[in-house]
Amino acid sequence: MTTPTEDDIPSPNEAKGKKGIVKMKKIIQARSEGKKIEVSWNAKGQPIEPGDTNFISYLGSIVRANVPITYDDWKDSSLDAYKEIIWNIIQQTFNVDTCRKTFVLRKARLLLRSFRTFLAHKYLKDDNGDYLENPPNQPPADYASIISEDIWRQFISKRMDKTFKEKSIQNKGRASNSKYPYRGSRKGYARIEQDMSLFNWDDEEEFAILDPVRESLPKLVMKYEVGADSLHVSV
Repeated sequence: MTTPTEDDIPSPNEAKGKKGIVKMKKIIQARSEGKKIEVSWNAKGQPIEPGDTNFISYLGSIVRANVPITYDDWKDSSLDAYKEIIWNIIQQTFNVDTCRKTFVLRKARLLLRSFRTFLAHKYLKDDNGDYLENPPNQPPADYASIISEDIWRQFISKRMDKTFKEKSIQNKGRASNSKYPYRGSRKGYARIEQDMSLFNWDDEEEFAILDPVRESLPKLVMKYEVGADSLHVSV
């Protein structure tokens, strides 16, 4: 079982990222001292302030440190051991009831997928979103402690596969031709877009958490208007 350490946290270039590093170190320190951190939950079973951001960030670090990025199918039975590792570390670090396990593992799935997407966009694609002809054959220095050379090359091989590329292009086309146009107040949607524009999309942690929201926003808003239970990403 691999728990995140200070060395596993990539060094960011911006002050905002450094603030996040400090919070993560505090979580790691508390865990080493045997202190569990409290997490608040709303009626829908979602973590809320105070502490929800730190909870999700730490969960992301656990996923990155333990689950190989070569896994694409979360239902793969060989992932069961990794899922238990993730859940055990969360229970050792935060005061969470067993009824939260489903949420934690669903969020872990989302974070793993978003991490793979982040790596591809950041290191395997050009500014136009097209795959590089000669991607780097070494894992990024920031993640060398958690991604081996062998895993990185397998990841590149999968991403550069013709079938995968074709699927990626199809998904990109669907995103640009959304079937779920926003039908409500333009002011409300604009406000959400404005708020999201304040985030640093080059920051791996923020990208992992928020990119799925950005991709799904029009669909989610429409669902909310027709009476969906909640406005959140279903994972």
